[in-house]
Amino acid sequence: MTYRVLKQLFQAPSSSVSGGVTFEDPTWASRNMYIASSSDMQLWQFDTKAEADTKAEELSDSDSTDRLYRVEEI
Repeated sequence: MTYRVLKQLFQAPSSSVSGGVTFEDPTWASRNMYIASSSDMQLWQFDTKAEADTKAEELSDSDSTDRLYRVEEI
């Protein structure tokens, strides 16, 4: 089996103002989302869950934005 480390995705700011009117994002836009990779991010895949868990913990501990990391079997 293969395991992948996923990174929590932070959404864009949740509201905007135009002409004195504030527009709020819909509730579904603030769901907790995780991504495997983006154009500037390494893809982390491992053969064992233990290796993936160790990497997820390492990434979480070194992330200054307090993002969460999780492991999923693929």
